[in-house]
Amino acid sequence: MKTLGILIATALLGGCASTSYRPVQETDFDRWASQGCTRSGEQFAVTAQVNSATRENIVLWNGFDNSRTVSVQLPKQGARSTMRGWFGKNRYELSYERLNELRVRATPITLSLRCEAPRMAPFADRFSYFEDGQRVEFEF
Repeated sequence: MKTLGILIATALLGGCASTSYRPVQETDFDRWASQGCTRSGEQFAVTAQVNSATRENIVLWNGFDNSRTVSVQLPKQGARSTMRGWFGKNRYELSYERLNELRVRATPITLSLRCEAPRMAPFADRFSYFEDGQRVEFEF
């Protein structure tokens, strides 16, 4: 019985280790702006500047051509974040303020994005930027 348990545990651990891990690959902004999301479940990162930011989405551009913009959706706030907002600023409000500060300063940001469906605006999972040589990261 003990041997059977060890065999099952080994098989489960071996199965978990064999799942393929695919890190997020950075994509060129111009390629992404022209092609958009091509398949559901796709994950990638892109570096761009903030053209505008609201609590629902971010409009990005490459910093050169203001006519080439792309919209990114932000995740909806949960009930806990909304309640936390009653007593102070939650992470959504802090990230919204920081995105608008970065827009004013024209600081490039790197976003981690995931596509829910082809030809739809992707969702942002997190964004980061460099300030005084340090990487600053916000997660939604």
